[in-house]
Amino acid sequence: MLGGRNNFITVEVHGTKGSVYFNYERLNELQVCFADDPVDRRGFKTIYTGPAHFYGEVTWNIPGMNIGYGELKTIECYEFIKAIANNAQPSTTFTEGYKVDKVCEAVMKSSESQNWETIS
Repeated sequence: MLGGRNNFITVEVHGTKGSVYFNYERLNELQVCFADDPVDRRGFKTIYTGPAHFYGEVTWNIPGMNIGYGELKTIECYEFIKAIANNAQPSTTFTEGYKVDKVCEAVMKSSESQNWETIS
């Protein structure tokens, strides 16, 4: 194995109202920056997962407490089985996946054109 990062899968998105940054190596944190923050306090802030977030009462009972990939897969299975048992549409649909793909497409196009791109 080569040295270096182990699981450095990152996403950073910049918009007119701010930015958001996620690093898979820091799975339980989200970095956010808001454009309308006062200039002397503008910068990235860390949001830690905790009891106030989805499934927090069973996975993150202490703010900043880590969970892993296994717990995330358990939550996905729970939601899938719950949808089957309740004869309901799962929380993630083909339409949601299509919308995510359109955003990813616009991000890639924006990266190439160095311009804002409209999501159609």
